[in-house]
Amino acid sequence: MSEQPKRYPIDQSPLYSLCGKGKFETVIGVSWDAVPELCSSSNYRVWTNENGREIQAPFKGLAATHRKIGLLLSRIDVPGYVYSQKGRSYADNARQHLGHHPVIKTDIQGFYPSISRARVYGMFRQDFHCAADVAARLADICSYQGLHLPTGSPLSGRVAFLAARHLFDDIAKLASASDCTFTVYVDDITLSGANATKRLLAEVRRLIEKHGLRSKRGKSKSFSPSSPKSVTGVILVGEDVRLPNSRHQKIWETRRALLTATGEERLKLERQLKGREQEANQVLCSPRNIEPPRVSWRLVGLSHAGMAC
Repeated sequence: MSEQPKRYPIDQSPLYSLCGKGKFETVIGVSWDAVPELCSSSNYRVWTNENGREIQAPFKGLAATHRKIGLLLSRIDVPGYVYSQKGRSYADNARQHLGHHPVIKTDIQGFYPSISRARVYGMFRQDFHCAADVAARLADICSYQGLHLPTGSPLSGRVAFLAARHLFDDIAKLASASDCTFTVYVDDITLSGANATKRLLAEVRRLIEKHGLRSKRGKSKSFSPSSPKSVTGVILVGEDVRLPNSRHQKIWETRRALLTATGEERLKLERQLKGREQEANQVLCSPRNIEPPRVSWRLVGLSHAGMAC
């Protein structure tokens, strides 16, 4: 197993207090004068995914630069409440909220597009203490057409967290004062505990708005102690972890299609089934278990489990 890279505080990052064109070029690996051309729209692939969301993915030299900055940012220590990081998963995030208690959750509307170039510039200027011209160059590189974080870049997740770090820290303080467990997975915000009430959810949503972002009303939900709870694509029922019905359905449909498939189509379906079953076992398998369980086929009704606020 490969060794995890050493993490360090933000003030130990090569990006911290970065100033001067020469140091910029050494750390980022890009000529100062080449940045405007590097950031041009011709260095992005843009398409609309199956959910109707526009994806902007860097390629060519810009993709390599994004990977390098993303790697540097990934080595900065983040708080324990962050589960969208190497060595953790969405299932680990959900497991933090197991138990017979209320759960509240929300997420940030259009998280990456909401992180503007100005917000990224402010992060490099104020939190990283970069020189103004360096902060501007870094914000240009990290932004799609000088507008916002690209939705398909390897650096967007970490930049988005760091740019919104003050918001998440404020939610963590609110959760601690309310004796609640708080986790965040990208922009999925979850709190659990006896005091995870609709009133606390309203306070969380007000904090998000205070920091210049918006939460999704339709995804802002509260769950009673006894109801099944959907958290980052995992169903929690008391101390048990289960798969959502939609994932059971996909596994069943793939198995059914395999009964009549032949040739390349069969090979494709076999790979698909293997991946879906492996993912299901990762969700259902407790870190304490040695052997993963077989996928459970008990379906969980959620039509009245979560109430939009």
